Amino acid sequence: MQRVVITGAPGTGKTTLLNLLQKEGYAIHTEMARALIKEQQDLGSELLPWKNHRDFGKELFKRQVQQYLQAQPGLVNFYDRGIPDNLGYLRRDGLQNQTLEKEAKEYPYFSKVFFTPPWKDIYAQDNERWEDFELMLQIHEALQDIYHFYNYQLIEVPRASPEERLDFVLHHTASL
Repeated sequence: MQRVVITGAPGTGKTTLLNLLQKEGYAIHTEMARALIKEQQDLGSELLPWKNHRDFGKELFKRQVQQYLQAQPGLVNFYDRGIPDNLGYLRRDGLQNQTLEKEAKEYPYFSKVFFTPPWKDIYAQDNERWEDFELMLQIHEALQDIYHFYNYQLIEVPRASPEERLDFVLHHTASL
């Protein structure tokens, strides 16, 4: 079983790519942060990254570990963000959690991580994606830094049509 991460800053086409992978029959694990944000907004909770990022990050870590453990045996499992993403966001905001960073090493992914680069032409904000483009660029750098910290090889997904991006990822995972 392989766990493959597709990551990148908000609004860089990750979810579109993962939806195509799902149509191809791959096991997909959706972005846990967006689900948690929507859940907390619906509850009227303060457990949101822009209100209480430290506690949001801890709760997100727990849920990402649960998601990690739900990987389907015998299949290539694709993740819309990995556990390191959360830790990169925390670091960017000056909230580095060394305990979680150490624990994250117990949940390794495939050594190559697919990284969708900033792409202004496709970026859009919504209820869960509130970051402006400049902040998105800062997040891009923070994600690169955290994945390098864990010694993953970043494979940049080309700025191309969704179908071309799908072919690119499938080509690079064909041997799994």
